[in-house]
Amino acid sequence: MPTELSLQGTATTHPMTATIEAMILQKAGPLFRALDLPDVELSVLLCGDAEIHELNAQYLGVDAPTDVLSFPQLEPFTPPPGDDFPIGDVVISVEYAERTCASGTHHDRVALELGVSPEDLEWDLVRECEFLLIHGLLHLIGHDHAEPDEEATMKHAERELWLATR
Repeated sequence: MPTELSLQGTATTHPMTATIEAMILQKAGPLFRALDLPDVELSVLLCGDAEIHELNAQYLGVDAPTDVLSFPQLEPFTPPPGDDFPIGDVVISVEYAERTCASGTHHDRVALELGVSPEDLEWDLVRECEFLLIHGLLHLIGHDHAEPDEEATMKHAERELWLATR
C-alpha cells in the first residue's frame, strides 16, 4: 500500500510539513484497511494556496483556493483484481488548512459528529490535515456531498474513518 508524498509551494518551507507528512504515512494504512482497500497506491500533494488555486481553476473551473482536492483514478470506483492499484491523488493546501484550523470549522464539525464537546477533542493543524486526508480519500472512492443525503453518508463515513485510526 504505497503512499507517495510530494511538496510544492509554501508547503516546502512550512514548519509543520514534516509532522503532517509523518501523520499521513502513519494513517494511510489504517485508513485503507478500514475501507477494505489494503492494496492501493495513493499520491498526496501538500502545497500552498497558489498551487491548489491553479488546480481548482484548471480542473473544476473554480477561480479560488480550497482546502482539499481529489483526483480519482477510477470513475466510477470499482477496484480491479490484483495488487497495488492506483486509487488517485489528494491535494491539500497547508495554508488553507491552517486558516480553517484557526477558524475551528472542521474541529466543531468533527466534534459534533463524534458526539463530544469541542473542548474534549484535540485539534491542531496536523488533525486538520488528517481530516482533509480522510475527506479527500472518500472522494476518491466515490463519496460526494452535493446533496443532503450524500452529505449525511459522507459525514458518517468520515466519522467511521476518524474513529478507525484512533
